[in-house]
Amino acid sequence: MPSKTEQTSKESSSIKHEADLQFLVPPQYEGKTSDLIELGKKLVKEHPELGNQGSLSINYTGATFSSNQQEYAVFLLINKAGFQIDKDFEFSLSWKYDGQLIYQNQRIGYKISDSGALPDQSATILTLPISSEQKQIVESMTQEEKMSLEMSDLKVTK
Repeated sequence: MPSKTEQTSKESSSIKHEADLQFLVPPQYEGKTSDLIELGKKLVKEHPELGNQGSLSINYTGATFSSNQQEYAVFLLINKAGFQIDKDFEFSLSWKYDGQLIYQNQRIGYKISDSGALPDQSATILTLPISSEQKQIVESMTQEEKMSLEMSDLKVTK
C-alpha cells in the first residue's frame, strides 16, 4: 500500500496536468462573444478536472437555450484521449435523470468543418436539440447523482 506521501505527490501531479485543459472556440463562433462561449470558458477554468484522462467524454453544463423555436441542451465535449481529434466522428448518447429518459442511444455527429479539430486536453461546446418534453426533465435536474450520461459506439466518419 502506498504511503501517504506518495499518494499526495501523485494527486498534486495529476492536478497540475489537468490544469492545462483549454477551451476551444468552435470556428462558427470565432470572434463573436456569446453566452455559450463565456459559459464554456468559465467551466473549463473553474473545473479543469472535468473529463476522464485517456478518453473523450461529455458533460452537461446545466444550461439550455432557445434559437428559432428550437430548444437546446448545452454540453462540454472534453478530449483527454492523449491525441488530437481531427476527423469527423459520431457517437451514441444516452442521458437520463432520475429514471426519466432524455436520450436513448441518440446518434450525435461532430464535424471538424463546423466545430474544429479538438486537441488533447481541450474542451468545446456541443449543443444538442431537445423537445419541450425533454426540456421539462432537464429543467427538473437538481441532484447531480441522479443524472446518467453515457457516450458509446464512437466511430470516425471520414
